[in-house]
Amino acid sequence: MKLSNKFIYTLSAVALMSGGVAIAQEDDGERKLESVTVTGSFIQGTPEDAALPVDVLTANDLKLEGNPSITELIKNLGVSSGTDGNTNQFASNGLEGTSNVNLRGLGPGRTLVLINGRRQTFSPYGVGEQAQLFVDTNMIPSAAIGRIEVLKDGAAALYGSDAIAGVVNFITRDDLEGFEVGGDIKFSEGTDGDYTVNGAYGWQGTNSSWVTSIGYQAQNEIPLLERDFAIQTLAENPVGGFSSLSNPGRFLILNPGVVGQEIDVGCGPLGGQFAGDGTCRFQFTQFDNLQEEQERYQIFSEFNHDFGGVKLHLEGLYGHTDTPSWKTSPSYPPQVLTSQFVPANSPGYVQYIADNPTSTLATTPGIGALFIGRTFGYGGFPGTGGAQEGFRTYDGYRLAGDLEGDFANGMNWNVGLSYSTTEGERETNDTYIAGLTAALRGFGVCTDAATGNDPATGTQPYAAGYTGALTAGAGACEYYNPFSNAIPASAITGDANPGFVPGLENSLALADWITDGVGTTVTTDLLVFDAVVSGETSFQLAGGNVGFAVGAQARREGYEVEPNDVTDLATSPGPDGNGPFSFLAGTNSADLEQEIYAVFAEAQLPVSDKLNVQLAARFEDYGGETGNTFDPKVAAKYQLNDSFALRGSFQTSFKGPTLNQLSGRTTSLQFVAPTSAFKAVDQNGDPNLKPESATSFNLGALYDDGNGLSASVDYYDFDFEDPIIVEGQGAIVTAAVAAIGAGDFTNPILNRITFNDPTAVPAANQIARIETNITNGPDIKTSGVDIRAAKLFSGFGQGPGDLEFAVDGTYIFEYDVDDFEIEGVAIPGGDRVGQFNRSNFSRSLPRWKANLSANYALGSHNARAVVRHISDYKDERGVIAKNTATIDSQTTLDLFYNYSFDDWGLDIGAGIVNVFDEDPPFAAFDLNYDPYTHNPFGRTFKLSATKAFGLGN
Repeated sequence: MKLSNKFIYTLSAVALMSGGVAIAQEDDGERKLESVTVTGSFIQGTPEDAALPVDVLTANDLKLEGNPSITELIKNLGVSSGTDGNTNQFASNGLEGTSNVNLRGLGPGRTLVLINGRRQTFSPYGVGEQAQLFVDTNMIPSAAIGRIEVLKDGAAALYGSDAIAGVVNFITRDDLEGFEVGGDIKFSEGTDGDYTVNGAYGWQGTNSSWVTSIGYQAQNEIPLLERDFAIQTLAENPVGGFSSLSNPGRFLILNPGVVGQEIDVGCGPLGGQFAGDGTCRFQFTQFDNLQEEQERYQIFSEFNHDFGGVKLHLEGLYGHTDTPSWKTSPSYPPQVLTSQFVPANSPGYVQYIADNPTSTLATTPGIGALFIGRTFGYGGFPGTGGAQEGFRTYDGYRLAGDLEGDFANGMNWNVGLSYSTTEGERETNDTYIAGLTAALRGFGVCTDAATGNDPATGTQPYAAGYTGALTAGAGACEYYNPFSNAIPASAITGDANPGFVPGLENSLALADWITDGVGTTVTTDLLVFDAVVSGETSFQLAGGNVGFAVGAQARREGYEVEPNDVTDLATSPGPDGNGPFSFLAGTNSADLEQEIYAVFAEAQLPVSDKLNVQLAARFEDYGGETGNTFDPKVAAKYQLNDSFALRGSFQTSFKGPTLNQLSGRTTSLQFVAPTSAFKAVDQNGDPNLKPESATSFNLGALYDDGNGLSASVDYYDFDFEDPIIVEGQGAIVTAAVAAIGAGDFTNPILNRITFNDPTAVPAANQIARIETNITNGPDIKTSGVDIRAAKLFSGFGQGPGDLEFAVDGTYIFEYDVDDFEIEGVAIPGGDRVGQFNRSNFSRSLPRWKANLSANYALGSHNARAVVRHISDYKDERGVIAKNTATIDSQTTLDLFYNYSFDDWGLDIGAGIVNVFDEDPPFAAFDLNYDPYTHNPFGRTFKLSATKAFGLGN
């Protein structure tokens, strides 16, 4: 779309929509306008209707919409696209329990999240497919939030790096007096309910105040099997959680001169679905959850004291999130199959031949077969009878304080120090490579699982020349049985397996021995010192005195990785250097830190009564290879008349590489189409990364007629250079498949792939593992328009009460990504707006997101209806399932009611989210919907209550 056309579209919307103020309701039911903002300027007294596009959400706004969780709130924002928050182990990889903000779809790590205007440390684990660390918004207790301010504009000139896409500032309430308790409970189909309990105490003295808020949230697991849309057949969605590596699996004949394979006869009866190529597919999502069991509690406390001119502010935060039973497939598929040899004398093998005399294995007796499958599947994990379980826990701490006062000349000064740290620990089971090899030969449990060696001799008991005392299947030694005759019943349906032979099942002891927890503990910390001087100068312009702020900041970031013993590549390199496990790679320990220094200045220029200009600039120095940056910003607002104003801004922004991007190695699990299975995708850090930078501008118009109608429209434009990305495995695989098809086996792109048999000619369906790098990717250009409008009718229809209609939405014009190269292979870019973007490093980007609300307030009563709309978008991969390449649009209706018993200090609320129980639109994805965009929970009922005791404010 041409720039001129964008401006025409933007300016034509001014008279129709928007609104730059937040509406609050006082206890007496009177509707008042409130737009107190601090985000975007360090100058005290900056006008609340300044040049910057800031949306304000008060605690009262949130109450009137059923007190949504922070995850729900962020996902509903029109300016936020492609957020994490719902369980999504198939792309976000291990982020259960965390939540983030993704303004403009530029990535969660490019939105700066502040608490009371000051930085918070990153969550320890980054977004797997983007290697971006982000601030976990779930650590912030909702009971402590007074308002949330969203600056939808680049802000590096004031706040430094990470503010490329904008700023979200969580501002806590400090005026509470008395005691307040509250809670809510919500239900959706197939759940036992989730609930929240919170409390707050506030004391207001003559010169001091103290407010403490606590919160506790508990949510129950929701299995995918509880939602019809989440589990589809292979015919309906071939990428809906299916793997060609199953259990029961298949067996490759190894007898000399014989070519063929045997699909275990028990695969179909136990639940497997047969593909067109005759293989039996395993649907691993039947063991997964739409929502994991979680428990979270937080406490936030702040103290303020006025020493008679010098003000002290202290705050502390502790948050804990626990996902104690994270569930996933009973086992992961192996990346290399050549070690999974089953000897012909294995008890399971012998019994299978006896029970199936016409099978290929029976008619070609010989040395044995190669097992093509995973260790545990439709029979579940021994002992649990279902999914394997891991865990994720997070503990976050924050201490911050500042002193503020005035110089004799009236200038204001502020110095602050803050420290925050978060420790995350997660563990996921996987199968030992050597342990499985040993157990298939009858030496399970009695040998070392990591090496397969006899502990007494240090050699493998199945190797030539072994002289130890171990005997296959005798004494403490156990066989691992890969055949279906080891499975008593289907873990999904509970139906008995007619082919089960008692005595051949795999024991819990063997299962525990053959698997172990791949785990890490990762800690991030952030220490920040700030100093700012601000005030008015004696220099006057036509509109008043010039305001200014100057400041400095020093911060130290730390990032520490501690793998457990079996995950640490230094102590457990495994047979190929990737670690001892068949699917998940190991990692190295790390203890990294970097120091960043900055100085900045800001000026407010009241050029006239109608024109106000903001100038700002920041110099920030990372040192080392990253270097330094100078980022200016100019913003202006021109008041045309009492009702109409124009505003605009221009700035550059900068973001240095985060410590996790500069080194180390992590593994994510991603679906690889040519293999019809999930494969391990390793990503490597790069110490030579260049910093990211962006140039952006914003043009907007505001209207307020003074009689209840307010509107605003803002056009935004970002030019983003050298974004740090993870190379997309899809692009690498596509290029590799093309090279294989052309017979170009020396193409360097093939060096990025490990094949099952490295001695054979490469074949697309034999891909075992993929290597990707964190790198500076292609430039991105995105633009669009934000629209907000509100109309308040006081005494609607000459009757009692107030009626307000409001709309807010974001329309994206473009999200254009340049072409780039991987190993000399051209990777095409293009416009990614209106796409699912599962084949590239971007997130889903529906073109339109909008919310339309109607609110009626009458005395102590308040009723609100919200219609939410997300436009349709394309699956750029084409038709994959259900004969469609479109993720349909979705429109839902939410209803809320609140009543305030003023004499009792009691508020009660009731709400229905998604009144008509709309399923999320179908998407060709493991979960059959887009978890970055849509709400999967269907109709949800919510009840809430808050009781105040002795409140003064």
